[in-house]
Amino acid sequence: MPIDHGCALFLELTRLLPWFESEALGGIHPIQGADTGHGELILNHRTKLVVRIAAARVGDLLKLSGQTVKIGGQTLEIGAAKARPLSRHTPLFAHCVITGSEDELDFSNDIIRLLDEMQIDSRFICGKRQTIKTPDGTASGFSLMLHGLPVEHSLLVQQQGLGKYRKMGCGIFIPHKSITALT
Repeated sequence: MPIDHGCALFLELTRLLPWFESEALGGIHPIQGADTGHGELILNHRTKLVVRIAAARVGDLLKLSGQTVKIGGQTLEIGAAKARPLSRHTPLFAHCVITGSEDELDFSNDIIRLLDEMQIDSRFICGKRQTIKTPDGTASGFSLMLHGLPVEHSLLVQQQGLGKYRKMGCGIFIPHKSITALT
């Protein structure tokens, strides 16, 4: 499967679940696999498709079990689903957050503004520049680590996300073990 698979995966999931496109809290995590070094991922039988959705929609999402999707010319079967609650841990990490700003300083200012709007108290570390394909072309952002979050703010960020293209794998935060490795 292509490393940059967010847009294709989103289109396939909305083909199977048309309501998902307008679901405000919906998000699709990037699929993890081994990088071939040629822009593709190798997946194994334990590879997980993780979708963020409001609790009220979990039953609707379970209809994906047993369905197939085509990504990058490959047909993939979606296995049995299992609902999991959001993690109560901090810090949080997102592989890619896109705000519309290309410059890291402008991006940082966007993050400060977005966190302020959500009344989130957090420090952050910008990481590596990332790019994704979207229906409108290419968009770029940065990986982002949020740390020093109170648990209730961690849950809010996990629910809401930050930035654009959440349904294509961007702005979705997962718990990270420590910021020690980054400092």
